[in-house]
Amino acid sequence: MEPRTPLPPRLLDSLDDATRAAVTDADRRTAAVAMLDVIEAVPPFSSRVALRSAWLKELRACLAELGPKPPEPLGIRMLNSIARTAFAARETTAGLAAADAAYKRALATKDVAAEAMVLANRLPFVARTSLSDGARDALRLAELLPLVQPLTPQREAEVRLAFVAWHGTRADPHATRKELVLLGKVRLPHEDGLVFVAYASQVALAQMYLRSGQRIPAVKALIEAARLADEEQAFAELANLQALIAAIAVQAGDFKAAVAHARSALDAAERSACQHAQPDPWLGLPLDVSAVDSAAAGIHSLAEAVLTAQDW
Repeated sequence: MEPRTPLPPRLLDSLDDATRAAVTDADRRTAAVAMLDVIEAVPPFSSRVALRSAWLKELRACLAELGPKPPEPLGIRMLNSIARTAFAARETTAGLAAADAAYKRALATKDVAAEAMVLANRLPFVARTSLSDGARDALRLAELLPLVQPLTPQREAEVRLAFVAWHGTRADPHATRKELVLLGKVRLPHEDGLVFVAYASQVALAQMYLRSGQRIPAVKALIEAARLADEEQAFAELANLQALIAAIAVQAGDFKAAVAHARSALDAAERSACQHAQPDPWLGLPLDVSAVDSAAAGIHSLAEAVLTAQDW
């Protein structure tokens, strides 16, 4: 077998010695598994899309050397990682397509662990698009959980976040609170993934407070989520949060604060590399940000937002 093309130094520099040795292993399967571990450990913030995409490019090249069709379960894990990266990039349609392909292959190979993994990652986005499809996925995921225990802490957190998003989308605060409590009991390692879980948890808390009319604690949770997004330079997430805080300030009659947060939202949206500023599924609210430069464009954007909200 021909020697592998060296990986870019910028991808290797941040890895520890053991991981670096694994992703550069001469055995393609060993290297592919290690790359998948690296990709799955990268938190799915919009700011990490470029890094995840760079690793996915190397992974696909590595798997291509094993044959025209990636061996399972590597192929399923790759498709699932592609889906999650697309979701982080706000490319929901592409993400759902990749997740659907991964799910079909999991069913074909009767891999229940892979099936549960795919369902957990796509449920928040499926639920926001269709409550009936969300109910189908949530029910199936609940059926699979006893069959795939014990889960790793990371997988457990992904499952709990999926159910948080599902219950939040269907406006069930009691079930959402229960899932957040279970999520809080998961012993996650202190690494990058923990930041994303903290971010999503704060957004879910804000949603619960908003739907129960508790404006002040909702804003506190949103500000904490915004702080985490800002630290991660996750500008798509930050734009959504700042816009929502601005809207709450308008409701409270604090127009000075509303203008300040609205300007911060626009600034974050302009700094985001994402083409769409879709809301995070853990928020479960039809929120969008559009940077427009004319009254006509603003009216058109608002009209589209109304139609989208009606669809949801």
